[in-house]
This record gives sequence, structure tokens and C-alpha cells, in this order.
Amino acid sequence: MINKIKKITLVAFVFSALIAGSSHAATQTEVDNVTGPAFGLNADQYETTLDSYKQQQEAELVAKEDAEIAALRESARGRSIGKFKAYAYSLDCDPSNITRAGTRPVVGKTIAADWSVLPRGTRVRIGNSDTIYVVEDTGGNIKGRTIDIFMHNDSEARAHGIRYPELYIVEGDAKEAQQKIDEILARRAERQASQNQ
Repeated sequence: MINKIKKITLVAFVFSALIAGSSHAATQTEVDNVTGPAFGLNADQYETTLDSYKQQQEAELVAKEDAEIAALRESARGRSIGKFKAYAYSLDCDPSNITRAGTRPVVGKTIAADWSVLPRGTRVRIGNSDTIYVVEDTGGNIKGRTIDIFMHNDSEARAHGIRYPELYIVEGDAKEAQQKIDEILARRAERQASQNQ
């Protein structure tokens, strides 16, 4: 019974030393008391220093955070759905000033698409642009993998011409994703700063 209490006390001591932040390295007697002499470990082989434990835990946490950051960046960028033919239009071309969705078109937001390909309300990023457009309109020539981007006027629409950008479907909020990434990085920096003290 006394040996069990000694073992429990020793394990508790080693564990509390790890948690408390000391750099306690076990002696051979402590190793033998915890593992038993049958393991044949010497004190050097039985690495119980807080530094090695912290490094392992930090590496695992950083890997987990990096995976989460990569997923957030991917969701903020959007999922590629390939290249689309892109036209442009304006109120000069369509003076009704009402989209098929019943909204007023907005420059830098409204696009027209074939709703069987890109349903109403789909949020897309066009090429490398940071702007997120919303499918709110349709058009007579807008069939299949074709979009029509709402512009200020007819001269802007003509200057745009026909292009073939890659489209990305954006799910979720890009700003929210970036805020989460910033929070993860701030927590990491704070954690690593406290470990270096």
C-alpha cells in the first residue's frame, strides 16, 4: 500500500512539475519507481522535461491550427467551378432598373446568370477579384456557363468586352473567415510569447 502511495505521489509530482513549468528531469530511481526496472530505461532516455512536452504539444496545436486556417482561406476564396464566358451590361442596355430577382442592380454586386447553372442568390468571386458578386438577374443570351456583370454604363460594359475568367462559389462570409484566421494567429502569438517567458 505504501509503495502505491509513493508511486501515485511520484506520478503526481512529475505531472505537477510539467504543468507548473519546471524543467524537472527524472532520476533513475524515479524512472524505476514509475516504470519498474524491467523497462531498462535510464534517466536520460526517459525524457520528462517540460520543454520537450511543450514542443510536442505546440507542434500538434500549430498543425491543427494551420489546417483550420487553410480551410478558412479556401472557404473565403471560394470553390472553383471553372471558366465562364463573361459579358457586361448596364442600365443603358436594360433600362428597367429591376433584376429578375426583383432587386435594383448594384455595380460591384449584381451579375446575371443561367439560374439552372448558378441559382439565384449564388455568391461568386470572379477571377482574382476580391469582390463577391451575387446572382440576381438573368438574360436572353445568358445560357449555360455564361455570366453578365452589371456595370455603371454602356461604355464600361463595352470596354469589358467578352472575357473568360475562372469563377469561385463563395460559401459563408469572407470577412468572418478572415476574422477567424486573425483570432487563431493572435492566440498562437500570445501562447508562444507566454511560453518564451
